[in-house]
Amino acid sequence: MQARRWKRTSPLAAIFYLGRIVDTIAKNAVQSLAPLVAFLVASEGPLFRRILLGGALFIVVTVSASIIRYWFFRYRITEDSVLIREGVFKKTQLDIKFDRIQAINTQQNVIYRYFDLVTVKFDTAGSAKQEGNLPAIKTSLADSLKERIRRERPIAEGPDGEENNASESRQLLALNNGDMFRIGLSDNRALIFLALLGPLMERLDERIDTLVESGALSIVTGGTEVTLITGTLIGVAVGAAIILLLMIASIIGAFLRFHRYTLFAEDDVLRSTGGLLTRHEHSTNLAKVQTFEARQNPVLRLFRRFRCRAKQASSGKPGRSKHFVIPLCDSQQLPGLSNEVFRDEFPAVDMLPASAAFQPISVRYFRSRLILAGILPAFATSSLMALLIGPAAFVLLLWIPIVAACVWMMYKKRGFALSEHGLVLRRGFIGIRTNAFLHRKVQRISITQTLFQKRKGLATVRFYLASGSLKMPYVDVGLARRLRDFVLYRVESSR
Repeated sequence: MQARRWKRTSPLAAIFYLGRIVDTIAKNAVQSLAPLVAFLVASEGPLFRRILLGGALFIVVTVSASIIRYWFFRYRITEDSVLIREGVFKKTQLDIKFDRIQAINTQQNVIYRYFDLVTVKFDTAGSAKQEGNLPAIKTSLADSLKERIRRERPIAEGPDGEENNASESRQLLALNNGDMFRIGLSDNRALIFLALLGPLMERLDERIDTLVESGALSIVTGGTEVTLITGTLIGVAVGAAIILLLMIASIIGAFLRFHRYTLFAEDDVLRSTGGLLTRHEHSTNLAKVQTFEARQNPVLRLFRRFRCRAKQASSGKPGRSKHFVIPLCDSQQLPGLSNEVFRDEFPAVDMLPASAAFQPISVRYFRSRLILAGILPAFATSSLMALLIGPAAFVLLLWIPIVAACVWMMYKKRGFALSEHGLVLRRGFIGIRTNAFLHRKVQRISITQTLFQKRKGLATVRFYLASGSLKMPYVDVGLARRLRDFVLYRVESSR
């Protein structure tokens, strides 16, 4: 009788597992595809036929694996928990208690939407990543789970100390089509893709030079000789076309991921929905938020917009941290969002980079960085090279003003805004970002001094939180010690 209570999800859950398998292969391409490549190299026959055979084998293996994983998946919902069994050779069973679930994230692609299915992902207390999944279950079941978990949450108290049972959902932010263009144009991944195209552009440049020298393009130009200027213009046109394609791809990606993005606040949870083909619903419990970050790259500064992240606890391993992303907001919306994250624990938190609340760090930060990264390397390198090539080596001293300009930009963007409840740190180079956190969230504080800092009565303070560490460099050592003692007091006295 007990075994009959275990259920399967829809057979379309195989799509979910297929996506996870492909994602795993993409992240570990060398190890995952090595056997397939070895098979193609060892087999005989025409290359095209071997590629077709390898592709067919890849499809059969991945689809079969996804179907098998679906077949061995079971779940059961009890009075106070969700039980999940999965695994083919290595059997695992998860017991996810309702009172440990802090947020539910859902995902619904085009196929699932047609069949009224959704994939549910549970975000639990004490876990740096999503702990369990229910792929391809009915939307009605997902909604009932949300309602049951909402009832299991501790009842919040109002300002007068009375229990507040109302669950009010408020819309904080809604993005339009124009915002999708801004998100796409400001995406840093487009710049990364452009950097990866460097080798391709180099080969293309060599090819253009060859064509110019041989006059192979003379047919296109009506028999006239192709000059170096013409080849350069062609190269510029090709580069501009590639950049345009990257921009278009980035904008399309923004529409696919954030179309009709809406942000809601409900009790102690932030929830967002968005997506064109696949609708995503993400949520985060404010109790898990360690720091709130607002950042601007040069394009976002041009648009006068910010991209925000509510950083949650991480496991300490690279790539394992989990953040709640707000892709775009303006300077009028940012104060409301930060106040929503910290509520009454950090009243009037000001994260705008131009805020008058920020205090500068010591100007000796600029001097020390200029000496260590600019003056000393430039003089040492130019002196050594002068022995080999003569006075011409002193052109390397131009490194000093370059470093001075860069360090000055970093110094001007460094700052901190200290209050009784929390701290806001500002930093940046080309872009700028501000990070706010509550004193009670700090796990450890360290104060360090270099020999130069000791002579000048300065120190660097580093704050360690569950989401990582942040530092406040080159501040008065007396202020650093008073801040350390005050933060530790706030941590010990916090409930």
